[in-house]
Amino acid sequence: MLHNGAVIASSCLPIVATSLLRIDAAADQAPLSAQQQLFNAWVQRIADQRAWLLAWDEAVQACRSRFARDGVPLRTRYLDLQAALALYLDQQSARKLSKLERQLLESCLLESAQQVVDLSDTPAQRAAMEELVRRYTPEEDDEPEEDAAQAAPSAEQASNASDDIDWQDPEAVAQFLEAQEQAAAAQAERARAQHRAKRQQRKAQQAQKAKGPTAAELANQSLREVYRRLASRLHPDREQDPVERARKTALMQRVNIAYEASRLMELLELQWEAEQMDPAKLAQLSDARLAPYNRMLEEQWNDLQRDVQARTQAFAREFGLDTAKRLQPAKLMAQVRERLQQLQAGVDYLRQLLQALEDDPDTLKQWLKHERTWVRQRDQ
Repeated sequence: MLHNGAVIASSCLPIVATSLLRIDAAADQAPLSAQQQLFNAWVQRIADQRAWLLAWDEAVQACRSRFARDGVPLRTRYLDLQAALALYLDQQSARKLSKLERQLLESCLLESAQQVVDLSDTPAQRAAMEELVRRYTPEEDDEPEEDAAQAAPSAEQASNASDDIDWQDPEAVAQFLEAQEQAAAAQAERARAQHRAKRQQRKAQQAQKAKGPTAAELANQSLREVYRRLASRLHPDREQDPVERARKTALMQRVNIAYEASRLMELLELQWEAEQMDPAKLAQLSDARLAPYNRMLEEQWNDLQRDVQARTQAFAREFGLDTAKRLQPAKLMAQVRERLQQLQAGVDYLRQLLQALEDDPDTLKQWLKHERTWVRQRDQ
């Protein structure tokens, strides 16, 4: 079971300036432009998502503490019972059984042993189950190997085709020369196609240069401008006061992290935290200047969405939940309680089953029949 306590930096940084990053229209000015409204929307979306991730981290920590207390002992007992069932079925494989009963026994044995192999933290237990898995896993039929003589070309076939030409036969010579001409023409056409492709690529590059920088280049340029202003403001070597130097060093470390991850919103917040941000300046930025900012914020939002998906799927795998199910921080503990109930039910079922098998050996065939019915219903 995974216990990934790592926290991604995008959700660790303090949310200190979200409200100050908002562009508000003054009473005596025109309404916000489309780019200004988009900027506000991305800032709010990112702030909401980062708050969600912080709540998620807190909920996951609480769930792990609860599962470590109540779930780990239950899971250990459950795996011990699964291993005991696999060993019992291994012993019963020597009994006289029908072909169908034997197939069901081996299938159930493999399922129990594989669960222990996948989840057990005990090396000896896992090794014993791995041995059962190796013994009872059906052998796959080997694919017929291709005849080496047919697969590999002979030395004569690999040699120059001209060696096989009967130069005394005019028709054979004509066919050989025609084939040579066709090959030369095809090679020339490939060379011309490559030349045309390179020429078109150069033209496209020249046309792009004439149009000016791309949207991505403008976004990166905007990111660099904010970073450079912060680096100039916070450079520790320019500060004489030790306390202020320490503060700027810590801020600069966060600036570098945000810049390397292309997270514009963190840089803007750090710009405010460094007492360099004037909220009024945001409203004075033209749409042309805001557009690259909006593209960077959109990329940051997409990164956060991928972060959310990765975390929810990791949590689902960790606690044996459906990875396709949408999870919310406020409902995580309920998911863990449900998982604990499932583990307890599994422990109770296996304990009762093993006791019944021990009390009456004939119970095995009845159980196998029940398993066959269950499998049919599941597959329908």
